[in-house]
Amino acid sequence: MPHAPCPIPFFTKEAKNLKTIALFDYLSNGHHLAYIRLFSKTFLEMGYQVIAFFPEPDEISKWVALHSSEHIQNFRAFKVQEPNRPVLPIIGQLPQPVFTFFRWIDTAAAIRKASSKIGYTPDLVFLCWLDSYLSNYLNHHIIEKIFPYAWSGLYFHPNNLQFKQHVLPILKTPLTHYAVAQSSRCSGIALLNEIEARKLQNKVNNPVFIFPDIADESSPDPDYVVAQKIRSQAGTRKIVGLFGLLSKRKGLLTLLEVAEKSVNENWFFVFAGPLNEVDLSPEDFAKIKNIVESKPSNCFFHFESIPEGAKFNALINVCDVLFAAYENFNSSSNILTKAAIFEKLVIVSEGFCIGERVKNFQLGLTIPQGNVRKCIEALNNLFNLTQIKPDFEGYRRFHSVEQLRKEFNAICHKIG
Repeated sequence: MPHAPCPIPFFTKEAKNLKTIALFDYLSNGHHLAYIRLFSKTFLEMGYQVIAFFPEPDEISKWVALHSSEHIQNFRAFKVQEPNRPVLPIIGQLPQPVFTFFRWIDTAAAIRKASSKIGYTPDLVFLCWLDSYLSNYLNHHIIEKIFPYAWSGLYFHPNNLQFKQHVLPILKTPLTHYAVAQSSRCSGIALLNEIEARKLQNKVNNPVFIFPDIADESSPDPDYVVAQKIRSQAGTRKIVGLFGLLSKRKGLLTLLEVAEKSVNENWFFVFAGPLNEVDLSPEDFAKIKNIVESKPSNCFFHFESIPEGAKFNALINVCDVLFAAYENFNSSSNILTKAAIFEKLVIVSEGFCIGERVKNFQLGLTIPQGNVRKCIEALNNLFNLTQIKPDFEGYRRFHSVEQLRKEFNAICHKIG
């Protein structure tokens, strides 16, 4: 249940005339913190008061106080925790549709309790990770009975990109993962993938918005020790970086093999972020362990979380090329936005959303996913800057806070 851990004053008398936006996210890993910070700041600057619900509310409050101090009186943050999925006798884990149903109930309860403390009810709830509120067996009729608020949300990974079509047993009736979006209380849903957004708009009555994949633009921290070590060890070599939650899906094994076969090149490879062991087979994990323990001279390993903001950006800034050749990845990735902000070329897997963006904006090169030989060829081409004229400015403009503000304005149209 939520509580207000931050010594921020209650909304002022002047705030009573402002509309209220509640931002809700049970998850704090990866991009989640950066997104809810930027969403909070944007809504505040648009003239709304904001209630943020997050596992680490202090991380938002301190950032807002620093980056939007003139609006801090209109901001409150409450702590929420991701509910555990119960394990029941005989049947095991609570079925996913039931768990999702209770997530809506828990979210409504958290908002209701916070509202009773501050004296305001949100005019709109924005679910920052809408994916966890969707299920094939939930429809808008059910949700309207348990969630009394106007709402919208960001749908990161459209279900049809990940799984085959589900059907109702026996009757074989197709099930719709996003059926709740037909609700009259839904102000529309947002997608980062512009291709899928256009497809989805033909299937739901409410608006589908194309969101920019924004990123924290903080200036790189010049004193970040990890970045200093990378620069020192790399020397004059070109630096290739893979960042975030390191997994097979992220192309980790591919880049490790590229590094193994490129020891004679003037290249230096950086692997920074927690190692996702769940995504790795025992054989793959053992292989990675052996490589790390062999201490290859052309690699730098830092298997720890990277703080979002200035420190993360220091690692981006130290690189010459960013590796984002993810495997079977259909969604957007704001590593491209980071690349555009700091004007770094990228290597990504061909096809899919980010592959098309890289081609359209000439941000780097695409390769067949998992293809080590093609990756080495791409690196050679990038370092020679062969026929590449990246439109970093165009990409930054398309994935900017200004663009986000336009989409938020459209979403908030119903509440005024």
